[in-house]
Amino acid sequence: MLVKYKFLGFLSLAAICLPLACKTQLDTQPLSLDPAVRTGKLPNGFTYYIRKNKTPEKRVTMYLAVKAGSIVETDQQRGVAHFVEHMSFNGTKHFPKKELMNYLERSGVRFGADINANTTPDETVYQLPLPSDHPELLANGLQIMRDWAQDANIEAEDVEHERHVILEEKRVRQGLAQRFQEKSIPLYTNGSRYGSRLPIGTEEVLLKVTPEEIRSFYKDWYRPDLQAILVVGDVNVDQMEKDIKAKFSDLKNPEKEKERTIYRAELTGKNQYMQFIDPEFGGISVEMSMKQKADTVVTAADYRANLLKNLFEQMLATRFRQLPFVGIAPITGGLSSFYVNVTTKPAETEPALKSVWLELRKIEEQGFTQAELDRAKKSYLLKLSDGLKEKDKTASDLLIKSYLQHFLTGTIAPGIAKDYELTNALLPDLDLKEMNAQMKTYLKNTDRDIIVKSSAANKTFLPTEAAISSWIEDVYAQNLPPFVDDALDLPLLKNEPKPGKITAEEDIKTGGLQKITLSNGVKVILKKTDFQNNQILFQGFAEGGASLVSDADYESAISAANIIAAAGAGNYDALQLGKLMSGKQVQVSPFIVDNYQGFNGNTTKEDLPAALELLYAYFTEPRKSEESYQTLIGRSREALANKTNDPNQVFADTVNFVLGNSHVRRKPQSLERISSINLDKAFKIYQERFADASGFTFLFVGNLDLKALKPLLEKYLGALPAKGLHEKARDLGINIPPGRIAKTVYSGSTQKASVMLVYSGDFNYNFENTIQMNAIAEALKISLNQRLREQEGGTYTPNVQLKLSKYLKKRFSLIISFDCDPKNVEKLIASAQDEVNKVRGSGPSADNLQKFKAGRKVGLQTGATNNGFWLDYLVSQEMNKEPLTEFFDYDAALNKITVKSVQEAAATFIQDKNYIRLVLMPEKK
Repeated sequence: MLVKYKFLGFLSLAAICLPLACKTQLDTQPLSLDPAVRTGKLPNGFTYYIRKNKTPEKRVTMYLAVKAGSIVETDQQRGVAHFVEHMSFNGTKHFPKKELMNYLERSGVRFGADINANTTPDETVYQLPLPSDHPELLANGLQIMRDWAQDANIEAEDVEHERHVILEEKRVRQGLAQRFQEKSIPLYTNGSRYGSRLPIGTEEVLLKVTPEEIRSFYKDWYRPDLQAILVVGDVNVDQMEKDIKAKFSDLKNPEKEKERTIYRAELTGKNQYMQFIDPEFGGISVEMSMKQKADTVVTAADYRANLLKNLFEQMLATRFRQLPFVGIAPITGGLSSFYVNVTTKPAETEPALKSVWLELRKIEEQGFTQAELDRAKKSYLLKLSDGLKEKDKTASDLLIKSYLQHFLTGTIAPGIAKDYELTNALLPDLDLKEMNAQMKTYLKNTDRDIIVKSSAANKTFLPTEAAISSWIEDVYAQNLPPFVDDALDLPLLKNEPKPGKITAEEDIKTGGLQKITLSNGVKVILKKTDFQNNQILFQGFAEGGASLVSDADYESAISAANIIAAAGAGNYDALQLGKLMSGKQVQVSPFIVDNYQGFNGNTTKEDLPAALELLYAYFTEPRKSEESYQTLIGRSREALANKTNDPNQVFADTVNFVLGNSHVRRKPQSLERISSINLDKAFKIYQERFADASGFTFLFVGNLDLKALKPLLEKYLGALPAKGLHEKARDLGINIPPGRIAKTVYSGSTQKASVMLVYSGDFNYNFENTIQMNAIAEALKISLNQRLREQEGGTYTPNVQLKLSKYLKKRFSLIISFDCDPKNVEKLIASAQDEVNKVRGSGPSADNLQKFKAGRKVGLQTGATNNGFWLDYLVSQEMNKEPLTEFFDYDAALNKITVKSVQEAAATFIQDKNYIRLVLMPEKK
């Protein structure tokens, strides 16, 4: 009887409730967390999230999240939160000293690339990806998480050593960007605590902090009521929950808990202005930030407001042709920003800012059109629809991040299916009037920060706050031209293609590949996969590229594809193409590089016809546009004006020139070189490079419907023009030069040196030798990290890069690089050379070789279930004219390599006679 009365009462309420009122009631209800994730809280306050997900198979990602970062530090602790993060890798209760890293690396988990951690003002997060089909490793992964949560060993000897590593990390960050961050964050966060709590801390604290002070911070803030473990991957959820309860229930909260104050940067209603003068900043930059409170999505009403914001941002980006002048971005401390950024040459700031503001005024006063809103809705829903189709193939690394935000901020993670359901229900209700009201919310004249930047040489060109305000007022005083939505209703192509025919087919069963030859000579390689339900990636290429043009035309050639992409194809310019393709998942980009020309693309099964039609249009009907050309050239000039003072760019230019054998094509970018880019030449070169398809190979990877695909290949790829030329690239001698070269560049004032050591030479390119060289590079990277970072504390991230080439010339280069204190350059170079000599003399240590093998096997296992991996692999094999099925022999070949075979390869190829030393040092005073 009671149930009946309740039911009748509900009916009577519904009968008299206005739709809006009911909707408002529903909107205030909190949304539910994704039902696919199991979550809970232990009696000690420790939270857990567990989700079974089989993409990738036999892998699991674990996060340990702590709701404590640099914001909870006292003034005497600035940098300690980040220090604790470092100490967690220096030894724990069950993995003392460096055994933690050694154990994980022997298991194929790479430090930095896989295992990592991050400290921000509000939280610290540790991440650990593991193979999930190894019970012992999985159990130890949980033990590592448990040790990090409360059993890190913070020993005096390790603290003393690690402080030098952290100081080197701080040194690496030093430069223009860091100096600007330190100056601007106090302004952007309105003088709040966030302005003085950069996680890297202060040098004073890092030099003096004691082990006891670090332990005290760890004990205060690494406690279960502020912690969560997140486990997403190919695991048994029930068993994982039992294991977490058994492992983490004994965590203890401190007897006298410190209050975890929730800090916020508050809005003041005031406007602020600042000048940032730095010797390394070229040109003039104006950054305007109109601040709002950041949103947290908890209820349906929040979700609706966030959807409105996302659509607005999407439409705004379309109006500004995806250029980064205007947008919405988060600011730390619970604020977000509607920003306007303009970077120009001196004396051109006023017209640049006015042109951007004029577009904003158009949106503010005239609004968007219904057609723009309809396209945005269609495109937005399509992306969610594609996500829904991939629901069971979504990567664990992507899923876990949404659960992390739920724990840290309360932002709901409803799940892919609920996201689509909510959006599909709410989109029709978002009307044009409501959308057009958004600009008045964001474009406001309160809570507005203006930062103008330049070097001292250009300081006289910096506009004052009053000048910027007057410029904006001028924009509102002028006549406002109407916005014209120039969407077309035409076919994409001016001329229908004349299809070719498939003349040959070959199945390569080992790799699950199919090779097709078309009547015009075009080769096609297909790999059907089920890694994603609705993803198709493709690339087409032919030899030649910019190598076939004269040096005088090089800049036009290398820029030609970008110039065409900015102009459009067929009946549509670039902006109209975007409108035509709204509602479709189609990306096609032409490219012309030194030795090749071709296309990159991705699409879905449904939209593959549109993607191939667009590819055909770019191939046969490119457009030429003076306006887009001038825009690109202008942007290049502005970029050049703003990088000339950057010591890293000066060094990079020197590196490219020296390693490019001082070839004219490797000279640093200059106004003269930019001015040499000619629209007519670029258009002609583009046409020439794509005039003959007979030398092209196209590769498609994804969930291909082979029966439906073949007619499309005949219609579009088979119709491409063919002359049978089969051009080859020219060898222009742009190789790393032989001999011993040493060059030091002096630039900038930051007390930081950058070192690059290059070994290069001829290389006997074959399957076994490529594996040997990869073993050398990886083992050397491990040993350099152990010595230069762990033993000597001289650098933060020593790196080793290996390049192998077969096309044109069989060559290799092994590049060692690191940043350090200028005083330590010679010492660290000597240490690096000593490690190279050890590999040449006795080979890598057996332990480091085993770490390479384990890491490579895990990486290949994961990569083998990824479409992008397969496309890159097949393209590389085809370019190098190597067998497409070598991948399946890799594991056996990997097992055969030994310390001795790697040593012999190192002794054979790495010669001191071909050694280049390049160093960036601060300018001498």
